[in-house]
Amino acid sequence: MKLYEYLVEGVKHFTLIDPDKSVDYLRIAKHALDAGTDGILVGGSLGIRESQMAQVVRDIKTMAHVPVVLFPGSLTQLTEEADGVLFLSVLNSLDPYFIVGAQVQGAVLLAKHFPRLEAISTAYILVGDGGAAGFISMSRPIPYTRPDIAAAYALAASYIGFKAVYLEAGSGAPQPAPPEMVRAVRKAFPRILIVGGGIRSGEAASAVAREKPNVIVTGTLAEERPEKLGEIVKAIKSGL
Repeated sequence: MKLYEYLVEGVKHFTLIDPDKSVDYLRIAKHALDAGTDGILVGGSLGIRESQMAQVVRDIKTMAHVPVVLFPGSLTQLTEEADGVLFLSVLNSLDPYFIVGAQVQGAVLLAKHFPRLEAISTAYILVGDGGAAGFISMSRPIPYTRPDIAAAYALAASYIGFKAVYLEAGSGAPQPAPPEMVRAVRKAFPRILIVGGGIRSGEAASAVAREKPNVIVTGTLAEERPEKLGEIVKAIKSGL
């Protein structure tokens, strides 16, 4: 099954692992897999070499029975060891480099060196605090009180032709995107909707799951308290 077809079916949980933050990434991956996660995203930090990324993905795939997908924070984080890549464009960045500049360079790299990687074109929309991603990408995060603006960005992503929208509150966000914002974006965008950032409890995960995104991502929780991933996955599956 193609990655796109896998992602578009139902509501899934993905665990985000940043090798630059998590030295013991295999322990996190084991917790996630035992908890029933549906996939693993790898990447996110700026301090990862291509060779390191390849090794991390290779290691995780020795135990994973689910897709391992790249979530690249820079052009050095591409490897054909993965099952696919979220080809990100930060729609609400104030710097054109993060909207299309890095993507032009990345497209050439994918075509020349990683042709087997399935690329999922993804509109990355930062909301709330925005976290480190918002700061690095020089973005203007959308306030939680303006789901209409988030929906407008998602609608633009739909008309442009993106395969996915990633609604991101940022790593370590104090709270996730509110249900009404997820609902508005879901209504505006008919394809893959990914929601991440600030989801730290089963209650929060269940509230997001009820709005029917395709993927709910937990990252900081996986780093700090991987034993709680089971609670998150159970809440997503039972909250539908």
